[in-house]
Amino acid sequence: MTQALDVFIEYKIHEKYVKPYEESMKKIKERVQEVGASDFEWYEAADQPNLYVEMFKVKDYAAYEKIKSLRQDESESLTKDFAAYVAGGSSKVHCWAFKRKMI
Repeated sequence: MTQALDVFIEYKIHEKYVKPYEESMKKIKERVQEVGASDFEWYEAADQPNLYVEMFKVKDYAAYEKIKSLRQDESESLTKDFAAYVAGGSSKVHCWAFKRKMI
């Protein structure tokens, strides 16, 4: 049985692109959900301007890898503009997958 994963994607948006970036997030959310994300949440840091985090669940590591590739691939039509919005480009889109631990 594969274990579901919690995924965190973090990046900083250039100040001049905040508005188009925020307008694009609905399509980005829909796309990652098509690929297997569920329980999608989106945050802006309270203490670091223009720093954003996406959090969601995936059923397995393969779904995580697919979404990670999608979000970091500048040739992907959905993320082409997104990469320009990110300070440092797609290499600064940080993705992590976590397995839940029980205490």
